[in-house]
Amino acid sequence: MNKNKLIQTANLIEELSWLLESSKNVSLKEASMLIRNLLNERNNSIHDKISFSIDNEGKTYLVGVLPKILQDIELFKSNSEMLDFAEEVLLLKPSRAAKRSRMEYIGWIVCEVSNTKNENLDSLYKYLKDIFSDDLRVEKIKKAKNEVGFSWNQIIRNL
Repeated sequence: MNKNKLIQTANLIEELSWLLESSKNVSLKEASMLIRNLLNERNNSIHDKISFSIDNEGKTYLVGVLPKILQDIELFKSNSEMLDFAEEVLLLKPSRAAKRSRMEYIGWIVCEVSNTKNENLDSLYKYLKDIFSDDLRVEKIKKAKNEVGFSWNQIIRNL
């Protein structure tokens, strides 16, 4: 060890001793217990938030999965197809006159779903989860979209 390191270490110990002497009425044991209690309260608060999100499972799932679904160019070739889905399935009222980019529409749809109080989202979530967790089903839908008279509602009813 070089001389400078020894001097720095001695200074640190001296400052630490001054700090401990000046805080004689502070119990380090009590301070550690206080910190642990705060951690427990924080964990309980996080648990409450998780419980809340389970109550909104459908909405939470949709907000998480919709961006991935809506970005699928094979599934939604145009903004118009994506907006048809938003109207037909999500029961949203997008403005087609707004002339937004695909990403702006996706953001708008996700925010609208997040802010909606529609109870149908829970059942819709179950249907969409069934559809999009099965790659074969998604491929069939992509093929069916090219047929005349394609309807998202018909796909969901057939589940």
